[in-house]
Amino acid sequence: MDASQLPNVNHLLVTADNPARADLLGMDFARCAALHNYLVHYAWVSEGRAPADLHGNNTFFTTHGAAAEALRPRLHPSLVAFLDTAILPPADGPEPAPFFFWANGLSEPDHLFANEAADLFDEPADSLVCLYFPNIGQGGEFGGGLFYHQGHHRAAVFMHMDDYDYALSIEAHSLLWYPLETVLSNWIELVHLGKITASPRDTPALFGSEKIGPWEWRPYSEAQVAACVCAWDRLCDVIEARVLPLLPTSAPTNVAEPEPLLAPSALDAASVPNPSFACAFLSGARRPRFCCIAPGLLLPPTDAMEFATLQSFTRLPRDPQATPPVCLFPAAEGGLEADLARSSNPFCNNFRATSPSSPVPSRVPAGVYSESVERDAFDNAEEGFRLLLPYGLEGDVGDASRGAQKSDGSFVGTGTVDELFQHGYKPFGGDYYRPQRLERLLDHWRKLVDKGIWSVGPRGVEGTMDTFRQADTAHRRDYTISPTW
Repeated sequence: MDASQLPNVNHLLVTADNPARADLLGMDFARCAALHNYLVHYAWVSEGRAPADLHGNNTFFTTHGAAAEALRPRLHPSLVAFLDTAILPPADGPEPAPFFFWANGLSEPDHLFANEAADLFDEPADSLVCLYFPNIGQGGEFGGGLFYHQGHHRAAVFMHMDDYDYALSIEAHSLLWYPLETVLSNWIELVHLGKITASPRDTPALFGSEKIGPWEWRPYSEAQVAACVCAWDRLCDVIEARVLPLLPTSAPTNVAEPEPLLAPSALDAASVPNPSFACAFLSGARRPRFCCIAPGLLLPPTDAMEFATLQSFTRLPRDPQATPPVCLFPAAEGGLEADLARSSNPFCNNFRATSPSSPVPSRVPAGVYSESVERDAFDNAEEGFRLLLPYGLEGDVGDASRGAQKSDGSFVGTGTVDELFQHGYKPFGGDYYRPQRLERLLDHWRKLVDKGIWSVGPRGVEGTMDTFRQADTAHRRDYTISPTW
């Protein structure tokens, strides 16, 4: 796609250095409309259509006429301004593309107010607006959509009605609601990363997955590998800054060309698929000057046979589109295992025991694993991870101040070994069970080192895997990653 055909919205994207405005009494409608219009243009141009055929005067009110006009008095002025500015594809043109992977488009007048949901959670009448209708049957269901709260001027995505309890009422779950421009910026980030792409709808998806109009979900992108390697570098830098002063003065301090975490020969010996996210990360990230990357977790061994011995899944029979989990960072203490029979196995079907004679092991070495995916499915995350603990977490023990939690504030399942640092409900959209990204885990660990919550010795981060039991205590916020896509 020719990017010059698209409006430039880089200066409008919400980032840490360019946050959403906090000085407004309503929606930042001009910013939100510009981000909305960018996605409309993107889908339109991706199908080979001319940008000039999109008309700025084709909006919610001009498209729906009297039915839309009748709703103006029930809408906040800033939301009215947004709907007056956000464009829609021409009604008399080709079949319009879905607005985005998780949203079919702006809701029609009859479906704009989510008063049944508002009533269920004691929200004021007309406070909840279903601004974007979901893609029914493709991850979304009736009752879902992007909801905008007119009283708080915040938005959250519900894939279906079952998600309501995670984020409603808004007063009880305010941390899961965001300015609309933040949600739209997250969606555009997915496009810029190449995690979600768009192409003519009759163009097959890369791995044969179902497309949603022109929109295609990719298992991972090269930009995600690069971002994860950068997060790795940041984590290694803060650990090395503490390790190097502890080393003997005779130890060399400069390495001209850092070696990769693993050589291609070690990856091949362990049958790590190539290409895959795990292969690209392990061969692209540098090997630092310490051995403990987190409490009780080691770098992958450089010895090919030793690394291969850690892999419980890579040699199992699998479907052509299935990518196995790879043990990235094993437990430092030998013999520590995660019991996958004790709690639900988080991996995809090829790597779950379905019968007593299944070759899939029920116990595997504890540590951090890459995510397994079926590449022809959508809403998967090959860039994800699972931290498999050698013990189950407590979760909800009836004490509001204790118990490990997910990003959404819900408790991990009692006895689970795989839910620490995971998402749960996703306020920016997506399947509940899609895992957290490895990039975010590495950045979170960096913060724990930076803040002195984790100590560093000559071998790297100190402690054992029992350190992660802190997630069940009053220190649980240190073991929770803030919500994102």
